[in-house]
Amino acid sequence: MVRRSKHRRCAAALGFGVVFAGSTFGVQALAQDAQNPEVEEVLVTGSRIAREGLDTSTPVNVIGVEEIKLSGAPNVEKILSDAPQFVASTNGGASANTVPGGTADVNLRGFGASRNLVLVNGRRFAIYGPEQVTDLNTIPTALIERTEVVTGGSSAVYGSDAITGVVNFIMRDDFEGVEVTAQSSWDSPTTTPTYNVDLTVGGNFAEGRGNAVVSVNYLNRGAITRGERGEWAFDSLSDGCVTPESFSRDHAGVPVAVPQNSTCRAQGGVPGLIAGGSGDIPNGRFTIGTASNAGIVNALNAAGLGGMGPRGFTFDDAGTTVRPALTPQDDFNLGPDNYLQVPQERWMVNAFSHYDFTDKATGYLEFHFSNNRVDQQLAPTNIGGPFLFNINNPYLSGEMQEVLRQLDIAETGPTTVVTGTSSRVNNPNDGFATLNVGRRLVEVGLRENVSDRNVWRMALGMRGDIGDVSDSFLRNLAYDVYYTFARTEETSRQSGNVSRSRFQTALLSNGGAAPLLNIFGQNISPEAVDAISIGATNVTEAELQVAAATLSGQLIDLPAGPLAFSAGVEWRYASSQFVPDEFLRSGDVVGFNPGLPTEGDVTAKEIFGELRIPLLSGMPFVDTLAANAAIRRSDYDLEGVGAVSTYLYGLDWRLNDDVAFRGQFQRAIRAPNVADLYGGLRQSVEPATDPCSDRQPASGRTDAVRALCIASGVPESAVFGSGVQPNTIIPALFGGNPNVGEEESDTRTFGVVLTPQALPKLAVTLDYFDITLDGAIAQLGGGLNNTLNLCFNIIQDINSEFCQAINRNPVTGEISVPFYAEIRQANTGGLETSGFDLQARYGFDFGWGLFGNGSSLNINTAWTRTDEFTLTPVQAFPNVKNRCVGSFGTTCGEPIPEFKGVTRFTWTTGPLSLSLRHRYIDDVTVDRYLLPKRAGATPPAYADLVNPKLDAMNYFDLSFSLDVGRSMEIFGGMNNLLDDDPPLVGSSQIRANTWPATYDYNGRTMFIGVTVRTL
Repeated sequence: MVRRSKHRRCAAALGFGVVFAGSTFGVQALAQDAQNPEVEEVLVTGSRIAREGLDTSTPVNVIGVEEIKLSGAPNVEKILSDAPQFVASTNGGASANTVPGGTADVNLRGFGASRNLVLVNGRRFAIYGPEQVTDLNTIPTALIERTEVVTGGSSAVYGSDAITGVVNFIMRDDFEGVEVTAQSSWDSPTTTPTYNVDLTVGGNFAEGRGNAVVSVNYLNRGAITRGERGEWAFDSLSDGCVTPESFSRDHAGVPVAVPQNSTCRAQGGVPGLIAGGSGDIPNGRFTIGTASNAGIVNALNAAGLGGMGPRGFTFDDAGTTVRPALTPQDDFNLGPDNYLQVPQERWMVNAFSHYDFTDKATGYLEFHFSNNRVDQQLAPTNIGGPFLFNINNPYLSGEMQEVLRQLDIAETGPTTVVTGTSSRVNNPNDGFATLNVGRRLVEVGLRENVSDRNVWRMALGMRGDIGDVSDSFLRNLAYDVYYTFARTEETSRQSGNVSRSRFQTALLSNGGAAPLLNIFGQNISPEAVDAISIGATNVTEAELQVAAATLSGQLIDLPAGPLAFSAGVEWRYASSQFVPDEFLRSGDVVGFNPGLPTEGDVTAKEIFGELRIPLLSGMPFVDTLAANAAIRRSDYDLEGVGAVSTYLYGLDWRLNDDVAFRGQFQRAIRAPNVADLYGGLRQSVEPATDPCSDRQPASGRTDAVRALCIASGVPESAVFGSGVQPNTIIPALFGGNPNVGEEESDTRTFGVVLTPQALPKLAVTLDYFDITLDGAIAQLGGGLNNTLNLCFNIIQDINSEFCQAINRNPVTGEISVPFYAEIRQANTGGLETSGFDLQARYGFDFGWGLFGNGSSLNINTAWTRTDEFTLTPVQAFPNVKNRCVGSFGTTCGEPIPEFKGVTRFTWTTGPLSLSLRHRYIDDVTVDRYLLPKRAGATPPAYADLVNPKLDAMNYFDLSFSLDVGRSMEIFGGMNNLLDDDPPLVGSSQIRANTWPATYDYNGRTMFIGVTVRTL
């Protein structure tokens, strides 16, 4: 961050700064500054010491304002996720149709949004929710001057959370005049518009001693459902078996039934995509467990269900004809009604002001208010689990009533059936029988969650230059003292929910009358809908306060230059609470997930210091050689953390004007947040594979796994059957743990900077990074899928904590409501990544152009090669590693390509600039195959997997900007010029048959905008 004062001018260079492709700010300055002997002191993100020119050991990547404009993105998260250092954030952004949701975050190096720190003008911004991360929807894009991205741990400089680095948004705070920008964008498949308008007003006052700028933003993004997107997004695709002639990589084929203990190819089919969905269907799907006596068998035969499989039975629409349920033919398509792009409406006001009280005291003020309204929409809710029925239910035929009567007779003793807040005891021969229900409640309507989030933030500070204590001691002293307060309040209103207890009550006869609720076929009446439906209102609040004071300057003069220092103190208080609706709190809800209240706070008191020590200068092969070091001592009011220290040290070596080297080691920590510590149990559904189902690869269906499945509650006859996991997603309970401690990471970076004098417009940087995280706070086992894998495929001990976390429906063996997997937070795992970042820029000048004044071509490129991305789910088992580079899936998550890059070519001729951007994402292979192969185990046969490899993607974007006089600029463009569809997957998807946060889901998009400003 550039230090602004009367004595230190704003410099255009960032020391050793690496510039992201498309930035017109940093590389050019970098190349020029290497040749400019009159360097200026700047503050670089990653350090609190002002320094001269290109002499920082921390790699800093810069995204300029021009890149934001030419990308056409009104929200900054899209620009950052395209950058090669970032992995897409699954649950943050326009495609995140999840609850809680409606936010946008950043995922640096793929370690998660809570392990990088977002700053505005070098200070922490507002946080949201118990996870305490920054919502990028609150960042004022119109005021961004540039964005600086620091790779690697920065806790010694900025405190907790900076495990993988820092994203620092530098704002314009010296604006004069009036500027209005209006932009419209739309996609080609649906022409859904997004409108964005910014009004910025600023000016000097008090004879130039002060400046104030106010910016107002309005954004309106339209919704796109998967049904409206059509084509590849319409169906709910899953892995299956299809006829050879219908096979396709991008749409569903004709399914082939595969009996248990057989294979797809044995039935004449080939593995392929099928139009699947949920096994909980509008006409109802019912299972009774194992038919273990002659009475039940005879009753089933009489009802026409003698050949019924593990999927149970269903009815026709009228509810009068019963038959065995089939998959995928009967499965419910969840796709069409779900949002692919969530709608967003935002109002935002930002104000920045500073005033020079004296030559040594400049006061500054920052204010922010935003209101974000984001809707989520999902298919109608399903309800599943065991429910009681009267055996003489009048909606059933006599044959089906006899089935229920035989089930009642066969009961061996009293069992308790729990439904939400109510429970009933079922006894043999009491006139009640239990059926396992899987019903899609289409009559209730779509599930909708409307989130209104208000954010307030204020920063008040004083900074200035003190001067010198003496000519040789404590020179160029500067101070900065500030306090910030931020508060986020969110209210979520839900519809489409159903009460489990009310549902059970409505299923039973009251006083001999027919039950109010008839779920056989499509026969739920409006009165029954009213009786079982519930709304819900949830409130989430978060607050962040920071008070800090810093003193910096030059301590003494050394032979090679002044010894620079920075020292300071900081106090932080972060709190959050989640207050769920009474129905969600009690668990008496299906639709949106139940959860318990969350409330807590974390306080930290810190002292920190930093030194920059010049070692040599003006020698052969040593233009400058300097060491830097920093330390921070933090005291947390948490028993699991207490007092901790973070530190860094590094070395900068500039050989000459052409070549420089840099290296740094950083120890960083992340203290647990409120969600990690105090998060109440909440229900979520996750994509996962139950090893006890038919989704377990054939090579994994061993006797040991079978025995574990039976021990965990799967009926012996159901092991490896389709009834154990009828859906691609599995419900689980997740929650915090007050005993978790801090995470600890080590970052090593080494790099070279080339600014050859012979090619003055060329600047190249190459940096190696290695980040290791120990004691990662994560869900038990690293998540639901990892917990299942560790229990059944790796550790294979029914008494292990992983197996003990699994609960099953005793009739079907399914992990389903209310029989959840329970996954709590723990310092359980480890993460490690390493690789190389390459950044380069070169420019050409031509003597010709469209307007007679010549032209220029600038080329910017940024690439990351990821050599390693390894998750260790449980560090107590260090040999169990998930090596996820070049992979994707339910274990590794979002695609983690080996190579990712962005290159921009910009030709400027007079007032016109034309720009072509290329975005590259390397191919990735499904983790079901790659992980066991890399671990030396036997993977499933590659040829038997469906779309196991997602091809490399090459996106091309074209944009322009045109100055019309001095007061108007027109800009526009077309992204995904070739209208490439995203690569498709079946059961290994996160949502919408692909990974929409990584790949362009909305085809070709266009944008056009205009900026008008006063002279």
